[in-house]
Amino acid sequence: MTTLSQNLLDLSDFAWQRLRNRVEGLTDEEYFWEPFDGCWTIRPADDGYAADGFSEDGLRIPPDPAPFTTLAWRITHIVDILQEDRTATWFGHQPLAEDGQPPTPASAADALVALDRSYEIWRRRLAALSQDDLDRPMGEIAGPYAEHDGTSFALHILDELIHHGAEVGTVRDFYRGTHPDDPFTAALAGELTPTDRPALLAEAAAAQRWEVVPQLAGLGFAVDERTADGFTAAHLAAGNGSLDTLRVLVEHGADLSLTDPRFNADVLGWANWFKQTEAADYLTERTRAGSDA
Repeated sequence: MTTLSQNLLDLSDFAWQRLRNRVEGLTDEEYFWEPFDGCWTIRPADDGYAADGFSEDGLRIPPDPAPFTTLAWRITHIVDILQEDRTATWFGHQPLAEDGQPPTPASAADALVALDRSYEIWRRRLAALSQDDLDRPMGEIAGPYAEHDGTSFALHILDELIHHGAEVGTVRDFYRGTHPDDPFTAALAGELTPTDRPALLAEAAAAQRWEVVPQLAGLGFAVDERTADGFTAAHLAAGNGSLDTLRVLVEHGADLSLTDPRFNADVLGWANWFKQTEAADYLTERTRAGSDA
């Protein structure tokens, strides 16, 4: 039987990987983007006390409704939540000396490094908890939450990771919608090469831009590259029932035996799972023909 500790770790890892995939490719322009006046963000500190030169906007009692917060603010907040001392001390443990204090990342690249490190620290602390740590009231160190047990605090941190991670994804969607980018057109015009963006063909399949997949394959974009979620174009074509695309991918040597990280299924498995009968029949016939050869 799966333990409570393992369930918490599994949920944490799932939420973390979803967030990490959503921030891949983050740029400084997007990181600091303020779509409205009055946004909270991170700014160069004017008091000289911030160790890394930046500080977060904020008030002890935030205004209601709260200001819109930038990706810089939101990601810094997630880093702080995961890495702060209380994710050790409130469970009755002590932070390691090398854990340090959460930084205020001054660039998108720094933010991704800080996110990775903060999650590594949080996950190690979470994995170290015993059942007694999870069951025991946290006591005086937790202030008004003294009578709450460790499990409730672990779930609180996971809720913070999940809901702030969802906000980060939403802001990225908002940014993308107001800053349209069509890398597929750029690739077809020769402005983007397979070296520049190896997984572009898989991205086209994920966007269901089926009409450009054959053209990208003809330009040398690899058919077996994967999206950030680990799906190949063949998985996506089979799951969406795009039979013509699937045939093109097969003609260009797509490896139909590759499995994805979410369902651990090959391309035929996707066709079956998503009830794409024509795609499943086509793949089954190819498998049968191969075994008869």
